[in-house]
Amino acid sequence: MKRRDFLMLGAAAAAAGCSTTTERRGTAVARRPGGGDPRMRGPFPIMTTPYNSDGSVDYESLAREAVFVADSGCPGVIWCQSGDAVDLLSYDEKVKGYETLARTLQGRSIMLTLGCNGKNAELMLREARAVEEVAARFPRTQIAIISRPPDSGKTQDDIRDYYEKLAAVAKRPVIIQTYVNKTCPAPEVKLLVDLARRHPKTFGYIKEESEGDKANERMVEETAAKPVIHTVFSAWGGWQWLYQNRRCGSEGLVSERCAYAPLLTYIWRRMENGDADGTLTQAFALFRLLIDQRGFPGGEMRGYGLYYFMRKGIFKNMLTRQYRKSKAEEQGTVAADGDTSGWKLKEISLTDRQKAELDQCYDDMMRFIS
Repeated sequence: MKRRDFLMLGAAAAAAGCSTTTERRGTAVARRPGGGDPRMRGPFPIMTTPYNSDGSVDYESLAREAVFVADSGCPGVIWCQSGDAVDLLSYDEKVKGYETLARTLQGRSIMLTLGCNGKNAELMLREARAVEEVAARFPRTQIAIISRPPDSGKTQDDIRDYYEKLAAVAKRPVIIQTYVNKTCPAPEVKLLVDLARRHPKTFGYIKEESEGDKANERMVEETAAKPVIHTVFSAWGGWQWLYQNRRCGSEGLVSERCAYAPLLTYIWRRMENGDADGTLTQAFALFRLLIDQRGFPGGEMRGYGLYYFMRKGIFKNMLTRQYRKSKAEEQGTVAADGDTSGWKLKEISLTDRQKAELDQCYDDMMRFIS
């Protein structure tokens, strides 16, 4: 497939959510240096957790996945921050994963970003202390943290207290994720700015995933607070990443799309060089095509990634943990009625027709970026 074949795809994708205007290089906010750690920019895909046939975590495959992302050129990689991994992995499983990945990525120029979350500050701090212990044992691995607000949070004061406690433990950059659940509010922009001002070596990195256009409005406001705020990352599966980069100041992406790491790197490099070769819109249109096969089992987050990684020999199977009480949504399965108390093992199964379409899309991606 030739790049010119994506011109029509680019137009279609623009209509579907990556719209631009004739002012191709314009942005809604000034491009100012963000200060902070310069490594904390670009695509940071969230890794999909692989499992063995008995439901245990497959750490060998997890390590291979991390190497795949690093070899693809992404500046960062994240584990474990997807909803199912945060809720359905035990503390001991997370710590073993932290150690496995820190050992695997020693000496590589990629920021290993480890999830530290909890229903309350005590549980979150347990994970943060474990990350610091791992980081001390693997000084040649670049390590950061990502943390969503407390599950039990109800007020802005709850959120502030949670992150102030994290700042007392963390010795590295922390990405604050703005959404956790329907009961805990998103941290207000003024709170994020204040935390970054008080702890400039820790905070100032934001995964902005508020609902609807609110995320775009907040992103503009957050970016205007540079250099107190350092980097604002897009979310939402990346479906509006191009728009948010051009118009709202986004300088990266945090989303569970590891299987597309080569294309994410390609897109990011063209964002950075001002689209010098004129392929950014086509590349983003192809990315949208890859993640838009709706209704496939497992959804775009788990099903697609599991299939691609098994096809490439990175994963051994298409097994996944699901919430014991789960429901299917467009992006995959989520906890029903907010019940994250347990899991069941599920094997994702695709038809030959679905596999053929995913194969063609992925092969198109690899030909496009070559």
